[in-house]
Amino acid sequence: MRYIPWSELRAWVKTHGRCWEQPEMLHFNWSCCGVSLRVRATLVVADFCAACGDEWDGIPDQPGVRKRQNWPWAAVFRAGEETPDRRFQITETQHSQLLFAAQQTDAQTLHVVKLTENAKTRLALRGIWLEGELEQLPEEPPKKRIELVGDSITCGFGNLTDMRDRFFYDADEDAWQAHGPLAARKLGMDWRMISISGICLARRESLPMGYAMEDLYRYTDYPGQTAEGLQPQLWDFAAALADYVVINLGTNDSTAAAFEGVPSPTSESFEQDYLRFLGMVRACNGPRTHIICALGSMDHYFFDAICRAVKKHCEKTGDFNVSCLKYLRMSPADGFGACGHPSAATHRKMAEELCQHIARLEAGSSC
Repeated sequence: MRYIPWSELRAWVKTHGRCWEQPEMLHFNWSCCGVSLRVRATLVVADFCAACGDEWDGIPDQPGVRKRQNWPWAAVFRAGEETPDRRFQITETQHSQLLFAAQQTDAQTLHVVKLTENAKTRLALRGIWLEGELEQLPEEPPKKRIELVGDSITCGFGNLTDMRDRFFYDADEDAWQAHGPLAARKLGMDWRMISISGICLARRESLPMGYAMEDLYRYTDYPGQTAEGLQPQLWDFAAALADYVVINLGTNDSTAAAFEGVPSPTSESFEQDYLRFLGMVRACNGPRTHIICALGSMDHYFFDAICRAVKKHCEKTGDFNVSCLKYLRMSPADGFGACGHPSAATHRKMAEELCQHIARLEAGSSC
């Protein structure tokens, strides 16, 4: 069995999502980031490098509340399959993981996908051990692409548990089964994600996160690269232009607004924040990308402000390649995930709503 380091492997793989390279490894920290490769082999073992994040097991300032570590989960899929061959957790900074084993050397295309979100877990590929040969990936017809921008709802926070009062546990989150990737696969489109639990559209003094989405959006991986002590790189939007950008932000901003006695966004100030962010997204993506301004399914507090911001953007710029989408509120009949987040059933319903919205746009009808 031979070892193929990333410096040699990179010519054989296709990356997915906002990945970035160092000479010795490929980092893929965002949800559903990963790589595809084609092998004719009996054994494939990945050489991973990982970093964990700390999570309070309760309310941070309460007595007896402890921190615990979260390590990344990933999965390997064969081409065209919805269910992974293997779903696994990387629990060390250096970790060898079996990806594929077979008796015969039939050609297989493998997709390695990170299931957990950025900031809480980080993951990189240093190389593979291979009993067999690499093959060039087959040419595929071009697909349309969706970019999913959001918070814990977009990440799939807690979608693998039905324990509503449970805090964040890495094993409970599966971005592959979140509504955005579900919709993209149903529509036959590629997708990438930039989403972090707890994130607001703009910085809020009442919530203790050191950055907001408006700080991150232009960069390939602001959290991951700053954690490595690196200068964040700007993302090359033109190299992989999105046909649709789906923004689902505002739920955490409304949480900030609910706190009393601290500065918090009003409906008017959130509207201005959203208008500014919408302009940034348009400037990054250019005029062809359709921007879907969504909210839900946990909270709709700022939806009217979003609609006003979209209207002002259209009137001010003449850019009408924008639409609004209000996901139906979660139903108790569908259960709840961790911390009252959408369940797997709710994510499937949200995926259908997003599919219908995009199908109308594809058909040229008004949303």
